[in-house]
Amino acid sequence: MRKKSFCAVLLSAGIALSFLGCSKEPARDTSSGSSALVETTESKTSQTAKETESKESAESTESTTSQTEATKVTTPEETPTPTETPTPTITPIPSITPRTASYFGEFIPYVMSDITKSEFTEEDIQDYYHFCEAVLAEEETFPCHSFEGYSCAYYTFSRSFFPYGYDAVKIPEMEDFKDGIARIHYAETKEWRQQHYEELKEATEKIISEVFREDYSDFEKIIALYQYFMKTYTYDQEMNCSTDGYREVYRPLMRNTGICNEFAAAYEFLLLQVGVEADSASGNINDGDGHRWNIVRLDGEYYYVDTTWCLGRNTLRYLLMDQEQRTEHGTEFNDGIGLTDVPRYDEALCPITSKKYSDLWLADDFEVDYEHDLIRYSAFDDNGKLVEKEFHYAK
Repeated sequence: MRKKSFCAVLLSAGIALSFLGCSKEPARDTSSGSSALVETTESKTSQTAKETESKESAESTESTTSQTEATKVTTPEETPTPTETPTPTITPIPSITPRTASYFGEFIPYVMSDITKSEFTEEDIQDYYHFCEAVLAEEETFPCHSFEGYSCAYYTFSRSFFPYGYDAVKIPEMEDFKDGIARIHYAETKEWRQQHYEELKEATEKIISEVFREDYSDFEKIIALYQYFMKTYTYDQEMNCSTDGYREVYRPLMRNTGICNEFAAAYEFLLLQVGVEADSASGNINDGDGHRWNIVRLDGEYYYVDTTWCLGRNTLRYLLMDQEQRTEHGTEFNDGIGLTDVPRYDEALCPITSKKYSDLWLADDFEVDYEHDLIRYSAFDDNGKLVEKEFHYAK
């Protein structure tokens, strides 16, 4: 608390001034008349006034000196007000509105799911948007709230939502952030990055034009892309990693191969391109082996989709699963799958319990009739007989 200084009260002594007067009346000179009396009286009065004035002046000077000395003695020394260290001014980071497609099929370089938005702060999301725009503009710095925000933008978000940025930028270090500014270190050459960007853009737009129609419902987009993965991609049994500069979303799109985390990243990136809410989840299988798959939102409900285990098989076993199906039956392993390994979603916010599409989990050899909003498939009945069935879905 700041200390207050008080002014001293000046003390003045009151001095009573005495004026001297002559009470003895002068002798009257009758011979010389009244003029002598007047002269004598005036002379004495003038003398008395001068003496009185001189005494008043002396006393006034003495009083002033006394007051000055009293002030010097009684006035306490003022305590200087401490100087406060100025608080540095931090320029507020402006908000960015993320990019959206102006027409169906237009490439969006970075996306974001509602599920992920609900798990992070608005500052984290804004740091990610600023990072994306800075990388696309080849800028060296961008405004950022913290180093954690920078790391989150690169590691957590860009792997699935901004694949170009994940490949174009080097891993951020602590010294790359200071006073609200993050510094970007780019990978490879500018020419390499431009080519890398164009490859992703062309591959994404090609898939969108081949797989989707603008009038498709969200259900049709989900199953159409599921079919595309099933027929187009193969699991990378030998490498399980990238050695040619392509990773995450890039590998399936550019090399038609990959592993579970790359398929999951590509599936959600492509669905978000066409307006379907999608994210990913992870878990342990087969005594601890990690696995990743997807979460999608359809008609307000959340479901699991696994595009890794459907590869090369004409089955709907892994489409639109609830949590029970995912855990007990939607697996290639007898030990099932555990959901304890850092799932990227809050089960309280998006419970995965709907069995609306449970009939499809037994479907094999299926085909989708997009003109009549139905799926024709084969499945075994309770007697073990293979029968043909139809599933009608709402547009």
